[in-house]
Amino acid sequence: MTKYFKYLFFFTSLIIFGSCQLSEQKTTTYFGGKIINPKSSYVLLFNQKKLIDSLPLDANNTFLGRYENIEEGFYTFFHGKENQYVYIQPNDSISIRLNTWDYDESLVFDGKGGEKNNLLIDFFLETEKDRRSYSFSSFFSLQPLEFKTKMDSVLAKKTEKITLFKKNNPELPKEYLNLLEVFAKYPIYNRVEYYPEVHRRRTGTTEFPKTTAGFYNYRTNINLNDSTLINLRTYNEYVMSRVYNTVYSKGVSNDNPDLFITELLASINKNINLEEIKNDLLRQVLLNYFVDNSTGDINKEAFYDFFKLSTNIEDKKQIQRLLNDIKILHENQKLPDFHVIDYNKAKQSIRKLTKNKNSVIFFWNPKYYNSRSMVARMDFLTKKHPNIYFISVKTTLINGHHTKGFDIKNQFYLDEETAANDFLTSKFPRTLLVNKKGIIFNSFASFHKSIISKQIEELENN
Repeated sequence: MTKYFKYLFFFTSLIIFGSCQLSEQKTTTYFGGKIINPKSSYVLLFNQKKLIDSLPLDANNTFLGRYENIEEGFYTFFHGKENQYVYIQPNDSISIRLNTWDYDESLVFDGKGGEKNNLLIDFFLETEKDRRSYSFSSFFSLQPLEFKTKMDSVLAKKTEKITLFKKNNPELPKEYLNLLEVFAKYPIYNRVEYYPEVHRRRTGTTEFPKTTAGFYNYRTNINLNDSTLINLRTYNEYVMSRVYNTVYSKGVSNDNPDLFITELLASINKNINLEEIKNDLLRQVLLNYFVDNSTGDINKEAFYDFFKLSTNIEDKKQIQRLLNDIKILHENQKLPDFHVIDYNKAKQSIRKLTKNKNSVIFFWNPKYYNSRSMVARMDFLTKKHPNIYFISVKTTLINGHHTKGFDIKNQFYLDEETAANDFLTSKFPRTLLVNKKGIIFNSFASFHKSIISKQIEELENN
C-alpha cells in the first residue's frame, strides 16, 4: 500500500467524519479503498447473502463506507464479476487496494483490521497456487502413507504460520481463528478426502487404496453442519468431498453412476443436518450427476430420491422443469423449427441455419454461465472440430451486446415469442448435437465436459 493511498484514505475519512466525537468513533467501522482499472462504478458489500451496502466509486476510483454497530464476521465484497472475502470487526478501518487485471494477486488490505485479512488472502493464494501445481497433483499417485506424509508436512507449515500470527496478535476473536483454519487447512483436508478416488484413477486400478485409521484424524475437529460457514466456498468444497468419500469408503465408485448417485443422496441425508446445506448439496450432486451423464437419459430413482429428501420447494420446481424439458426434446427427434435473433435484430430459422451441417447449439444464460468460460470453451472446441457448426444462443438478452471473443455471426439470442422456450423452462444451460439431417443426436450434451469431444466425433461419423 503506497503512502499516498494511506494518506488519501484516512485524510478523506478525517474531512468527512472529523466532527464525530471520540465516543462515537469507538462504535464506528469503515470499509473503503481504491480500485485500479475498475470494471463497474461501485463495490457491493454482503454479509452472507444479505446486501449491506452499495459503495459508489468517485472520480479517483476510491470508495468509502461507514457503519454503526456493525456485526462482527466475514463479509464478501464484489466488484464487476469478481469477489473476495473480508473479516470485519467493530471499530475496524479497513482499506483495500486492488487491480482488476490481477484481482486476487493484487489485493492488499491496510488500516486497522488489514493485517488479519492479508493473512487470509495469503492462504487463499497458496491454495490457488497448489491447484495449478504439477508436483502437488503428482502426490495422488503415491501410496497412502507417502501421500499422508506429504499432506501433513504442508499442514505443519500452515500451522506454524498461524501459531506465529496468534502469538503476535493475542486478541484475535474465535470466529476469525475458525475462519483462518478453514482458509489454511480445509483445502488440504479436501485433497485427503478425494485422494482414494483420484489415486484409483491415476494408477488404473479398480480397488480403492487401503488407508489406516489415522488417515482422517483431522475429522474429529470438523463440524459438517456449521451454519456460520455455509456461504464459504472452501468449506462447502470440503463438505462435498467428504460426503463423496463416505460413498467411496463403501467401495462404490462412480464407474457405476446410477448406484453412486443413489448412495450419494443417501449419504447427504444421513450426514448433513442443517436444512440449507442439505438442500444445496442434494441439488448440486443431482445436477452434477445429470451433467456428467451428458445425455438426455435419466435415472428416475435418483430424481425420486431427490424429491423425497429435499425440502426446498423452488429447487424441486426447477428440477421438475428440467425433467419436463427432457421429455419435450430428446434424441432421435427431428429438431423443431424455432427462431433465434442475430445481433442485427433479424429473426433466423434454426433449421435453415443448421441445414446440411453437423451442429452444436449451446443455449446459455449469463446468470448461470460465465461469458468468458463460454468464449474459451467455444475457442477450444471450434479449433478441435473445424467441420462442426457451433452457435451460441442466449436464452435471455440481459443487455444488447454480443459476447466478445467469439464470431458474432455465430451468436444469437431468444425472445419471449420463440418456441425454443418450451424446452428451456429450467433455465439451465443446454447443449444440442444435431446431425446434417436435422435429427437430434444428443439432447443434453455437457458443454464443459471432455466427453463432448467424443460425442462430436460420433456425430461426424453418424
